[in-house]
Amino acid sequence: MNAHNPAFCFLLTTALTLPAQALPEGYASRTRLLPANAGNVLELTGATVWFDGQDLMLSGSGPQRSLLHFAIPVFGSFTIPAGPGQLLFGESSTGSLWLVPIHGPRPTQSLTHLQLNYDAVMWDPGTAIVSAKTAGFSAPLNDLVAVDLGTGATQLLAQLPGASGPLAIDAGSHLYYATSSMLFPTPPGQMTVLRFRRNVVDQARLNQQVLGVAQAETVLSGLDAASDLAFDGDGDLFYVDWLRSVIGEINDADGPNPTHRDLIDYAGAPVSGSSLQFRGPPGQRVFEPFQSFSGSLSVHETDFGTVSQVRWVSTASATMAASTTNPIASGTFSLQVTGGPAAGAGLIAIALSSGPPIHRIDLAGFEQPLFWHAALLQPANTHFVSFDASGSAGFAFTNPGFTPSLSILTQAAFLGAQGMAIGDSAPLHLTLSQ
Repeated sequence: MNAHNPAFCFLLTTALTLPAQALPEGYASRTRLLPANAGNVLELTGATVWFDGQDLMLSGSGPQRSLLHFAIPVFGSFTIPAGPGQLLFGESSTGSLWLVPIHGPRPTQSLTHLQLNYDAVMWDPGTAIVSAKTAGFSAPLNDLVAVDLGTGATQLLAQLPGASGPLAIDAGSHLYYATSSMLFPTPPGQMTVLRFRRNVVDQARLNQQVLGVAQAETVLSGLDAASDLAFDGDGDLFYVDWLRSVIGEINDADGPNPTHRDLIDYAGAPVSGSSLQFRGPPGQRVFEPFQSFSGSLSVHETDFGTVSQVRWVSTASATMAASTTNPIASGTFSLQVTGGPAAGAGLIAIALSSGPPIHRIDLAGFEQPLFWHAALLQPANTHFVSFDASGSAGFAFTNPGFTPSLSILTQAAFLGAQGMAIGDSAPLHLTLSQ
């Protein structure tokens, strides 16, 4: 167990489902049961890696197999990708770090040792930065250490007050660190997210300089706790607040005015979050409510005694459908929008041609963009609608009958009841016939 951080994690299993209200609207999730003693979980393409106390296991399309074996049980600290075909694994019982091939024989010799290692990120293809309490649990400072993955050589990079904190790298390759209090129980409001700019870290490595808080930028302070960090593809930083049992989000952590909110609230749930990982596709989609698929946040959940599972949280866009089959015969029909904001407001736009492709529209004051069909920028008709408590809205139309048939394009856009979220449905092509 990572005893040098107050976030104690025992990872065991049974499938449980969070209450629906634990996720904000505009998101969806699914879970996967893990083996009874799975921890240090890492999702790979088509496979999952976890540590059971003695073996680092890989499961996927082929037979389950051990990538690393310990003769006696140890407490795993982290598992991260370390370049094509290999992982970096750390354990805090003896302080060993292991470079582990995904394909090939199990390693028999550790890369190096860092006492009470806690978390790590890849800095460049040959270097990891490790957060570790190398001077012992009671030491007032936690170390950030650069580790050469080719030789195992280490270089002290930073010393920061408190217990060991987690690390993350943003899209600009800047280093983020969340402080952790030495006190337990941890007083609320003691956590600060710090950022070390890429050039600051590179210069420190070159000049053998040891960084401190003075060389860091404060991203956000006054938060309660963070045992793990993960960036999405749009500059938002997610963290496990084990003190309040929530998954928090710092919106635009890489920007000038970051703000935070709770993404998942485990109040009343039988599990809570333990670690995070974000996996997303390239492109313009963002991990915001009511968006089309934009990747997923993988959350390792536990009840600290009997449950271990992974929850994949994804964005969920609204859908629009006609009340009758297409082509639509003459008479009355309706367009129904589902999966929208409860008690929100929106509009349904109609165009008489398909026109150019979809455009991304960024609106001031909203993190999420609209993906709006260009033909609907000058629609033939717009109809305002109100969403009910279930996030559904509809509008009735009359088809007078057309010969020849008339092709139309329609799409819905909406605003959440609190005025904080916008979204859209996918464009819908319909044919009005006789």
